[in-house]
Amino acid sequence: MKKQKRHSTHARHPGLDPATGTRRGESIRIIPIKSGRFIINYLSLFGICLFFVLSPIISKVPGSTHPVVKAAFISEAKLPILTGVRSPDITAQGVFVMDMESGSILYDKNPHLPLEPASLTKIMTSLIAMDHFQDDSILKVVNGQSSLGNTADLIKGDELTATDMFYVLLVPSGNDAAVTLAENYPGGYRIFLEKMNQKVAELGLKNTHFVNVSGVESPDHYTTAYDIAMIARNALSRQRFASIVSTKNITIRSLKGHLYPLISTNILLGQPGILGVKTGWTPEAGECLVILAERDGHKILLSLLNSQDRFGEGEKLVNWAFSNFTWK
Repeated sequence: MKKQKRHSTHARHPGLDPATGTRRGESIRIIPIKSGRFIINYLSLFGICLFFVLSPIISKVPGSTHPVVKAAFISEAKLPILTGVRSPDITAQGVFVMDMESGSILYDKNPHLPLEPASLTKIMTSLIAMDHFQDDSILKVVNGQSSLGNTADLIKGDELTATDMFYVLLVPSGNDAAVTLAENYPGGYRIFLEKMNQKVAELGLKNTHFVNVSGVESPDHYTTAYDIAMIARNALSRQRFASIVSTKNITIRSLKGHLYPLISTNILLGQPGILGVKTGWTPEAGECLVILAERDGHKILLSLLNSQDRFGEGEKLVNWAFSNFTWK
């Protein structure tokens, strides 16, 4: 087969130098005329035209840009401005960090990935219960220590006020308190669970589904870092919830005289600026955490799902967020 010759896309003219467009041996020259102006040969003219076409582009100085901070909801509050501190390495599979006042999203990682929430479930449990029970409502412990998972060792048949039951639910993360709240709800456990999923829909959340009230493992029991942060944000609008989740330890007395010493599962409580909220863990869910933190009058909310070090990573993200953003 004959080797084909390559053909240039440029037209050739016999006797012309293809590099300059002039006859071979001829230089590019300027020809004077009577008026003192000059006629430039066609190649030079092309160069001048090209300069004027490109000069507006060349002379334009690129403007500095600030990263756009997304918002989880609309607000006219002061916005956090990124300053450029490198974010820490995070093992958590789902992460969401937001400014509470403006709704600006400060950091996220797989925010809409469905993952098991473990005892973060109890944030929604408390929402449903607080919407129904009065502070002094009397609740009877039915299952007590027979509840699955972590319990506060409530005694079967004991009676507590709703407020004290909320402390048992949220401070030591008692599954027995979660079950007690659901069983004392009108219609019982099944209706309470239905209300939890109805609340999910009311909040406009698309990737959360609950099949129990305490967070014990189930493949059909899931949420996302974004969704659980929105649930926590809603719960924190209730003063009694915000007060309880900031409690490091407390001892309550039941209506039958039994004492229950309660110690928070959130070891970050007590550190400057850490205001709550809730922890969770199961072998499948990994380490989970929601934190509300405040510095210089600015509050941030963060959620971590399936972390290998929830407290360490939570602390890193809090420090990073307040170092990496200024509010203007």
